[in-house]
Amino acid sequence: MPDARAHLPHRYPFLLVDRVLEREPGIRVVAEKLVSASEPYLQGHFPDRPLVPGVLMLEMLAQAGGFLEAEPLMGRAIFLAGVQDARFKAPAFPGDRLRLEVTFDAAFAGLMRVNGRVSCEGRELCAAKLLVKVMG
Repeated sequence: MPDARAHLPHRYPFLLVDRVLEREPGIRVVAEKLVSASEPYLQGHFPDRPLVPGVLMLEMLAQAGGFLEAEPLMGRAIFLAGVQDARFKAPAFPGDRLRLEVTFDAAFAGLMRVNGRVSCEGRELCAAKLLVKVMG
């Protein structure tokens, strides 16, 4: 499986995919993110009960979507260009191992539309259709 650092241009603290578990380029990707208590965004969201911001779960899905590309994105940038039908069903906390599932839906006007789902131990936390743009 490709190494996230070798495939995506993102770096700490904004590389939000730890590893790829399954990959069919152009079709489907399953990746994971282990939420560490030391994640910078958890320090203020929220101090007494830290949880992963929903918008960062969407960014995790967009980054996982970058693995749908056959070639590494190094030297190119990937942007979350749009969010459609986002549903947030449960929060993610430090210590959670998040499963990021992304499937290709369509490509048009230089954009890729993907269906994404974040889950933890079989419970769905977030689902959305995303528009992703790869540039460069």
